[in-house]
Amino acid sequence: MNFRDSKRLETAIDSARDEAASSQLSEENRARLAQLMTIWASGYLEAACRDAVLAYTKRRAHPTVVNFVSRSLNRFQNPRMENILALVRGIDGDIADDLGDYADGSIGESVNSIVGIRHQIAHGRSANISIGRVTQYFEDAKKLARKMENLLQ
Repeated sequence: MNFRDSKRLETAIDSARDEAASSQLSEENRARLAQLMTIWASGYLEAACRDAVLAYTKRRAHPTVVNFVSRSLNRFQNPRMENILALVRGIDGDIADDLGDYADGSIGESVNSIVGIRHQIAHGRSANISIGRVTQYFEDAKKLARKMENLLQ
């Protein structure tokens, strides 16, 4: 994934939310749409974290290091808070601490919920998620991604 992927997913989630608000979807279809939005939100988090770290690296490192980091970021998955903080800690422990302090509470819980619910969906288990709840989780995920971008300037 690249920068366009995170923006594309952000647009898709926002469009799905708007469509759900303006249409007469059945409860079953609303539940399916909420699950799809959750999967997209998880993909958005992965892409946004990769984007922030890669942009930071491009500003500070030799092109060969940038290539190494870019290839290494392809393995970044399951963007739980602990994994995001470990990724950032690999760059700068103080920045990771600041990000962790920022995400302590509802933002971190939202991020972890997105990934947890995505795993439930992927493994065929029931995922009780509403469009309203996934929208709030996604708004928190966007706040985290923007804070990460700002900290990695």
